[in-house]
This record gives sequence, C-alpha cells and structure tokens, in this order.
Amino acid sequence: MPIEFRASGSGYTLGVEEELHVVDATTAELAPKIEEIMSRLPEDLAGFVSYELFQSVLEIKTPICATAAEAEKHLRELRGRIASWAAACDASLAAAGTHPFSRYRDQKVTDQERYKKVISTLRWIAEREVIFGQHVHVGVPGPDECIQAHNRLSEYAPLLLALSANSPYWQGMDTGYESTRVKIFETFPRAGMPPAFPNYEAFENYVDLMVEAGAMDDYTYCWWDVRPHPKIGTIELRIPDTQTSLKPAVALTALTQCLVARSLEETGPQDPYDRELAVENKMRAARHGMDAAFYDAGEKTTVPARDLARSLVEQLRPISQDLSCENELLNVLEIVESGTGSQRQRRTYEESGDFLDVVAFLIEGTRPALAEEQS
Repeated sequence: MPIEFRASGSGYTLGVEEELHVVDATTAELAPKIEEIMSRLPEDLAGFVSYELFQSVLEIKTPICATAAEAEKHLRELRGRIASWAAACDASLAAAGTHPFSRYRDQKVTDQERYKKVISTLRWIAEREVIFGQHVHVGVPGPDECIQAHNRLSEYAPLLLALSANSPYWQGMDTGYESTRVKIFETFPRAGMPPAFPNYEAFENYVDLMVEAGAMDDYTYCWWDVRPHPKIGTIELRIPDTQTSLKPAVALTALTQCLVARSLEETGPQDPYDRELAVENKMRAARHGMDAAFYDAGEKTTVPARDLARSLVEQLRPISQDLSCENELLNVLEIVESGTGSQRQRRTYEESGDFLDVVAFLIEGTRPALAEEQS
C-alpha cells in the first residue's frame, strides 16, 4: 500500500527531540513523576513535551526550525522551563544515554495503549529499554529524496554514534562500551542499522510485509537508527545518545542537516549504502567511541574516527555556510578534541568513585545556564 509522503516544504528544516531522565531530587534515582510534571505544565509548554515508554522518561521536542541556532534556542528554553516545573515535583532533569545506576526492573510503564502493547509483546526486551536518545529530523522535498538521504545518512551513522557516545554505565557498572544504549536497543525487532532501500517503493513494500505479517501496525514501529518519516516529510536520525550539554547536541544537529543537504545536492546515480560494513563500523563506535577506527571499503583502508570527523567537517563547511550553521558545525571539532559525554562521565566517576557525583554532573550539565561551561 502506498505511504503518502507529506513534503515538509522548502529548505532542510529541522526538528529535534531529546529524551531526558526524570530523577528524584534526593536519591538521584530515576523517578516515575512524568504524570505529575505533565499535570503542572502550562498550556503553551505542554505541546512540546511528550510521554515515553517509562514514567521516568520525559521527551522534549522543538517546533520546526530553519537553522541549528533556532533549534538551540528552543531546546534551551524547553530544558530550562521544564526543569523548573520538575523541581516543583521534587525532581530534576538529567541528560545522557543511560542512567548510571537505576535498575530497569524498578521502572513503571506509562499507562498508554501503545506502550502497554509494546511491553506485552516484547516483555523482557522492552522492559530493559530504559534508554535515552536524541532524534534529529531534517525536512526533505519528496519520497525519492528521502531514500537518497536515508542511505547516505546511514553510511555516516557510525561516526555520528561515536561523536554522541554518552552511556558508559548501566545498572551500576561500567560496561566497557562508550554507548551502552545502542546495544540495549538493538535487541528490539526492526532496530539497529536500517535496510538499504534502493527506492521509496522498497520501503513501502517492507512496511506492507511487516504489517501483513502482524509484526507492527505501521512504520512508526520501525525503530531503526535512521528512519524515513513520511507523515511529517523528514528523514530522522535516531542513533545518537542524548547529550548532556546543549553545545554537542546542536553540533550533531548541524552535522546531520549538512549531511542530508549534501546527499541531495550530489549529482548522478547513488547506490544503497553498504549495510554490512555499517553494522561493523557501528559496533566499533559503540565499543570505542572516538577511539574507533572505521573501515572505508572504497579506499580499502581504516580511518581513525577523529580523522574522519575532522575531514568531514572541512568538507561540509561550504554547505554549513549556506545553511547558516557553520559555527554549530565547527563545534563538532570540540567533541573531537575535548572528548565525548562518555569520557566526561568516566572522568567524573574516576575523581570520586561515586555514581551520585556522576548524576549530579549530568543534572548540572543539563541545565541550560551551565551547558556551555561543561561542553
């Protein structure tokens, strides 16, 4: 069955979603307070906040933005205002891909039909999914362009994961991974690196097959790292961990926008991406973050993630100037030089040996006024 693609208009417009921890202000544990917070939000704010699978998760989402700087403005306001309402409920907001020590078995499922169905269908796999990601939507003009962007963005998904890695701890232990979150999420069906679709019809056929098989109700049950989103006319990057500070979050947003723009401005035929190689490179990114080295099949060589990031930023600078996001794109280099969120969390823990200090670091870094200081 054809899936209508509702083009998002001219330009590579943006929308950003961030999944945030709701933590108890006293214990620093994840706290099931989303209902209490939502009940207090003023009307002008409620439309930009939504529920997630568990009651200790809160998602904020920007309106449609023209630039990365505009997205940053909205994220800053949303983080700040919602943190104030959370404080009224004796809770704090924190941003990272996983909570350092709270147990998934202690979390309460959100009382909505979609989430209850996910839990009843997937059980233990879904019960463990206490994870937090950043999603970046980029508007594209049509279905063919969406698939073109889908394939090219998927090629760079491992690097985007390495740059965003911010989940070294899980259930009170260091997993040895820079992004534990993506390894947890990969156990979901229709998750991980997406199929390499040759065209939009192939995407439609995949969705039809899964619906006919009773695997899902619609394409929104495809939880891939990169996903076409026809209902709103975007390609959606879903692989990044939630960023503690706004600066890297916005840098990743700018990088994503530039990659999509470049993919659609290139001329000539483009093949689907090499999914098998991307899966291997993603594993390296999850394990080693920016210390990873990715294999380039075209050049038949292995490239350090830092070198790839520096080269990519330089390539994309002309496009970033056209998109008015050059400063935000250049902040990718700050991640390369200063370290990822996972590295910062580990440094914090090494100083004290106390996960409470890590959560305090995350809470402080999530506050807009302090985000740039910790970036």
